[in-house]
Amino acid sequence: MIASEFSIPWGVAVFGEDELLITDRLGTLYHHKNGTTQPLSGTPQTYHVEFAGLIYGGLMDVSLHPNFDTNRLVYISYVGIQGKMLVARFKFQDDTIDKIEIVFRSNSFSIGSRIEWDDHNHFYVSQGLGGNPYPEPGPQNLGNDGGKIHRLHDDGQIPQDNPIFDTITGPTSIWTYGHRDPQGLFFDRDAGVLYANEHGPLGGDEFNIIYQGKNYGWPLHSYGKNYDNSEISTITEEEARTTTVLPEKHWDKNINVAPSSLLKLKNSNFTLWNGSFIMGSLPQQRLVTYNLQSGKTEIVLENIGRVRDIAQLSNGNLIVLVDAGSPNSSDRGRILEIWPKEE
Repeated sequence: MIASEFSIPWGVAVFGEDELLITDRLGTLYHHKNGTTQPLSGTPQTYHVEFAGLIYGGLMDVSLHPNFDTNRLVYISYVGIQGKMLVARFKFQDDTIDKIEIVFRSNSFSIGSRIEWDDHNHFYVSQGLGGNPYPEPGPQNLGNDGGKIHRLHDDGQIPQDNPIFDTITGPTSIWTYGHRDPQGLFFDRDAGVLYANEHGPLGGDEFNIIYQGKNYGWPLHSYGKNYDNSEISTITEEEARTTTVLPEKHWDKNINVAPSSLLKLKNSNFTLWNGSFIMGSLPQQRLVTYNLQSGKTEIVLENIGRVRDIAQLSNGNLIVLVDAGSPNSSDRGRILEIWPKEE
């Protein structure tokens, strides 16, 4: 165990040999260095809500600028006290937060968010909406920032090569729409491709390749059902194929991945997993891999707890962030390092 005493450790950024920044959904950003974990002062106030025993909003992802070694810029996504999602950045130097500024202001709440960088100093940020028992409006509405993946310059400006949608006169932050709750983003720099996973309702969890300007269909089409077991889709799969992007993979309620985080392993110590994507499975409290080429989903670690994020260390091992209360009710939220079993 690397560290404990968290509530909902949502995101982690790794730098140096063993230095970490860790977000806790309840509003605290932590710095871990030389075996010691300390809360940082100066983070923005956050807002979260509780529904059916789960917490939404609050402080979510943390990500380092690609040039962090020289500019020391850190980015965080969170729901602010006005109930809208924001992305802020700050300089992290001398173990302190300095010159914090908001670079993206959303017009709606978010139940989940991830930040990911391409190789040209643009960042993507996902903004999730859910709905119980029925879908929240918004993902098909280009005037609502929820249910979207956004793309921005590192200073928050809108890139001029972002898509221009039919109903809008110029580019906006929206890169893709029609999402439910994408809680994993991964940009493959070798292929220049952005991937995402997202929560369906009852069944219908998805793995998607993200194409600029496309509609990913929620809630017009879904392989899942509403939480009262009623049908969601108003169109058939064939109709959806002509107007939206269908997922590369969807998991039904028999597997119920409920995916959080997304990482494609490369040069890790888990040689059998290299080349596959790895993600947490929240309700099943597992680690799951998915191989895009073979289409195979594999449960690789059971009963670990509700995994929120996964990162690869420079030594080839993995670290995972696990919610408090899982897998045992007395467990605190924690950061674990995992490595292959010795034969």
